[in-house]
Amino acid sequence: MLPQPVLIVIVQYVIQALMAMVIMLILRKFYRQYQNEFYRFWSISWLALFVTMIGSCIALANAFLLPLDHPFRLLVSVITLYAGFLQIAWLYAGTREISRTTKVDKSKMRAFLLVAVPICATLVIIQYDDPNAGDYRIFYRVGIKSLLAGGVFVTCALMLKKISKAGIGIRFIIFSFILYGLMQLNYFVVTLCEINNIPYGAELPFFMGAFELFLQSLMGLGMIISVLEIEQHNLKKANIELDTFLYRSSHDLRAPLTTISGIISMIKGTDDQKKIDEYHEAIQSRIDQVDNVIRDIITLRKGQKSDLRLIEINLEDEIKKEFEHLIDPNVKYPALHVKSNRKPIIRTDPARLHTVLTNILSNAIKYHDLEGDNPKISVQISCVDDGIDFSITDNGQGIDQRHLPKIFDMFFRASQTSQGTGLGLYLVRDAIDNLKGTIGVKSEKGKGTTFDIHLPNL
Repeated sequence: MLPQPVLIVIVQYVIQALMAMVIMLILRKFYRQYQNEFYRFWSISWLALFVTMIGSCIALANAFLLPLDHPFRLLVSVITLYAGFLQIAWLYAGTREISRTTKVDKSKMRAFLLVAVPICATLVIIQYDDPNAGDYRIFYRVGIKSLLAGGVFVTCALMLKKISKAGIGIRFIIFSFILYGLMQLNYFVVTLCEINNIPYGAELPFFMGAFELFLQSLMGLGMIISVLEIEQHNLKKANIELDTFLYRSSHDLRAPLTTISGIISMIKGTDDQKKIDEYHEAIQSRIDQVDNVIRDIITLRKGQKSDLRLIEINLEDEIKKEFEHLIDPNVKYPALHVKSNRKPIIRTDPARLHTVLTNILSNAIKYHDLEGDNPKISVQISCVDDGIDFSITDNGQGIDQRHLPKIFDMFFRASQTSQGTGLGLYLVRDAIDNLKGTIGVKSEKGKGTTFDIHLPNL
């Protein structure tokens, strides 16, 4: 029979485990609905906490029921410690994702998860059979993990503080992360003092108490609220874009039709065949304009509603093929130069990749200064661990700095004389978002533009 204080602690662990499972299921549901990576990362961290707490229950019971060197007791300790490392790693990955700092390198993540296995096994095995080394075992198995956890939680809080216009959910998370991190660091100090016989004023039964349960509850509540706030913001943004879309598309469709109506009236009032031919060309131009708007609307609709169809694509070959389709051999066009560090194979959706390449390359061709020195489009491709980084650079007209923050907005045109629909780069951003990638732009008026794109393997 286990002592009553031990049973109380086990009940606390079970409550924490059940809470972790509930929060994990909620975040998992959000991920399946909204497909934001940090929901998945955070849900995995809560699953790891669930395993940690269940393992802690079993380990605590084993301490009274099994000998020190029993294999099952050691195995449970290794699994519990490793789950704690997993919780820290996935929490950090999710926080990096939501704070929009550099993405977590998946190869480094895998390396950490692999290296953590022998580290956990070593920490558990050290002095595992010495009946007089209980404080040391707690230091190795709890203290060191607490030091790492404390540092990671405080670091995550500092990353979240960089989020502009953080809502109440993010503030809850920051507050709980800081206190939880400090509490974990306190655990480390307690265990360190114990092995050095230094009075500290805190007893080891303080582990996993009611305050920790409160902070974990606050963490979970903050994460759920932040998800709702983020999706509410996205919904408002979508509604604004819808209003803009309806207004601008109706305007862009009506304007050329009004012009065509006026030209037809002019045709009726003349017998001059030369003028009639000019009017016919003007009508055809306006029809092409309407067709471009309709085509972009269809592309946007397909991109938002269709599922991803994933195949392996040679990006270098795809870029060259798209370029060949866009150029007119009878018209002067810039030269294309493509460089890659190795064969750039990526698993992605071909339709959305086509949208990205067609719009960026067509802009590079359309707005190029063909009378300038050595007009060219340069593509640099780098194969990285989780996908491909590539840049498309032209030495054309460039974009005014004041327009750069808006070029991916729906219907934005950098100049009133632009012949485009204003949807091209919006479609590019939408396609890249669907492909879980990122895009950035650098440009200088009169010198050219560079689009930097990262696409992950899906």
